[in-house]
Amino acid sequence: MVQNVCLGAGGKPLSGRSPLDAGCTQQRDLLPGERLPYHKHDQPSPDERADAPEGYQRHDSIPVPTAGEGIAIEHSFDFGAGEGRRFGAFDAGSDGGDLVILSAGVASIGATEDGGAGFQLFVGECRGTVDATALRHAWIVADLAASQPGTLQGETVARLKDLRAAQQSDCPDRYSAAYTNWRVIPFRYRAAPGQGSPVTLTTLLSEHYGGMNRANADHVERFYFTRELGGTRWERWQNVQGNQQASPERITQQAAWFAGTGRCSHADPPEGGATMVLIDCREWSHIVPASDPDGDAPGFFVKALRERGMAPPFLAAPDPR
Repeated sequence: MVQNVCLGAGGKPLSGRSPLDAGCTQQRDLLPGERLPYHKHDQPSPDERADAPEGYQRHDSIPVPTAGEGIAIEHSFDFGAGEGRRFGAFDAGSDGGDLVILSAGVASIGATEDGGAGFQLFVGECRGTVDATALRHAWIVADLAASQPGTLQGETVARLKDLRAAQQSDCPDRYSAAYTNWRVIPFRYRAAPGQGSPVTLTTLLSEHYGGMNRANADHVERFYFTRELGGTRWERWQNVQGNQQASPERITQQAAWFAGTGRCSHADPPEGGATMVLIDCREWSHIVPASDPDGDAPGFFVKALRERGMAPPFLAAPDPR
């Protein structure tokens, strides 16, 4: 879940070097509070590379100490292309991130923020007041207890609810069901121009279906995590039958437009019966050196939540005493 750093003499992280560098012979997870020697950016469309040479979005995967969830993993959404946007500065209304909670063999996305719905908590089934435990079995990424013996491969039906800003105090009365599966696969990732050849990495792939049954799910969100880079790719697949928000014709048009952007390499569609088309994807395999030779300060999404007074108590910074 956490991106690795390449180590030099004395075990010190090497500035500007990533674990994908051919000369990186020793690496480990980025540590809480440690400065980032590099950033991960998405791949721009080939015809927009001149205007967005560093891509559109930065997606760092960093460990964040919290008061109630221990060490959570932040995966930032930092847009830096376009008028008024710059990497490293939180732009409210567009930037955000996902926060993965690790607990008792379960990895669960417990909070998110984007330019559409703003800051949300994801909670699993709970009663009374929302507390730290409610986030630990919500948007399931993987669950060791539900995996096949000796593997990291399994499936479950998650029951969860997204709580927006004015609804985050109390557990909800109703929950949505989401068929979820996960498995470990080899996957080939693109390299940015001048950064070597494509690379195949062992990948934890997690699929979150929009509904209890794969056969009639509205959509699928697919997440790719690697030991080297943490969050490395994301895809959104849509059922071609359409829904209340988009007709079949509109979905077909969107899929055709996205295919023409060339932003992501090929991936097979999700299985399960429903015909799905890819309508969005980001592949964060473009490595960008830190601005500071000593590494950039960690913290983006959760830091901004705390500064805006939006973080619930269990996502606050831990007591330093």
